[in-house]
Amino acid sequence: MSRTDEQPPVTGAKSRKVTVKRAGWLALNIVVPASEVAGMARYTGRNLSRLWQRLREVTSGRGAGSYRPESWSQAVSDTGLPPERLARNFCISRWFWWSLMWVTGLPAVGFLMMLIAAGSSVSGTGWLRVGCVLLVMLLLAATGFVQALAVSYRLWQLMEKRVSEAEVGSFKAFLQETHWCRQVLSGGLF
Repeated sequence: MSRTDEQPPVTGAKSRKVTVKRAGWLALNIVVPASEVAGMARYTGRNLSRLWQRLREVTSGRGAGSYRPESWSQAVSDTGLPPERLARNFCISRWFWWSLMWVTGLPAVGFLMMLIAAGSSVSGTGWLRVGCVLLVMLLLAATGFVQALAVSYRLWQLMEKRVSEAEVGSFKAFLQETHWCRQVLSGGLF
């Protein structure tokens, strides 16, 4: 018996059914991703417009950054907390950001050293994966450093009782008068 004898002849109804099925599959593969992309575009568009509005508010000086107190006492009274409580809150915040900086920064440096020691035994995708993890960890460590610096500056302003430009309480004055890097890296101990 030949192969053509084993298979039943293809009828018009069966080929039409396959064609309709294939057309439906093709339509789903075009319509579903298109609707997903359209939904994502609407969602992203709304969020981008909100972000753009926020950026315009912040850069125009109408946001929270436009607050300029006249003196240290006015700034402290505007918070509604006594100076001792403010100092305590700043110290807790500084220790939190300092911890984040070291908890993510030290392992990142260790992973980098291990990766360098492994050298050529790591594949290209391994380098990429570890590089992504290192990047995230280093970004977290950098965020902790910057936030700890900002809190250290606010704590310095509170302790020195200098907030306004007239009192020489600017960030530039803080950087010039203190060992800011050592202070942030040590968590205010040195």
